[in-house]
Amino acid sequence: MTIAPTHRCASRTGTMEVVTKPLHSKPSRAERLAKKAIPPLGLLLGVSIFVIAFVVANTDDTLPPEIANPAIDSLTPLPGAEVLRQSQVGVDLISGYAAELVINGVPIPPDQVNILRDPNSSDNTGTNPQPGRFDQTINRFLYQPLEGRVVPALKGDENCVIAAFWPISDPTAIESVEWCFTVA
Repeated sequence: MTIAPTHRCASRTGTMEVVTKPLHSKPSRAERLAKKAIPPLGLLLGVSIFVIAFVVANTDDTLPPEIANPAIDSLTPLPGAEVLRQSQVGVDLISGYAAELVINGVPIPPDQVNILRDPNSSDNTGTNPQPGRFDQTINRFLYQPLEGRVVPALKGDENCVIAAFWPISDPTAIESVEWCFTVA
C-alpha cells in the first residue's frame, strides 16, 4: 500500500500537519488468487474428510461366518487380505485363552510368539499375587517373520495359518481356526 505524502499548512494558531489517508491500490495478483482459491480448497478439504471418515467407518473387518467364534476377536491379517512378506500374523482372543500358531505347516515355537498380557489381570486361581506381573494373556498372539526365525518371511502368493486356542482354565478344550491370505 502507498501512503499519500504529509502536507504542512500554516494557520493562525500555528503550523498544522495534515495527513491524508493511505491510497488504495489494487490487490496484488496473489491476494486475488488467494481470495478465489480458499473457499474451493476448504470445500475440497471438508468433502475429503467426510469421504475418509465414511470409508473408515464402513471398512468390514468382521470375520467370515465360517471362522466366527466367540473366543476370537480378530485375525491378523484378515482372511483374503494382501500383505507384505514381513507382516505380523496372529490371533486376537478374548481374555482367558491361550493359543499356538502354525504358519504354512511350520509350528511357531512359543518363544517366537509375542503375547500381549494384561498387568492387572489375575492368575488361574482368581487372585493376583503380584500386581503388575504379567500373569494372564488378554488376547493377542502375534508372530513377526524375521531373519533367524522358523519362518523368516512369508512366502509369495498364498499363506495359511492355523491357530489352535483353548481356555486357560481347560487346556483340553482345544479349538482351531484356519485362514489364508496373500503376500504381494
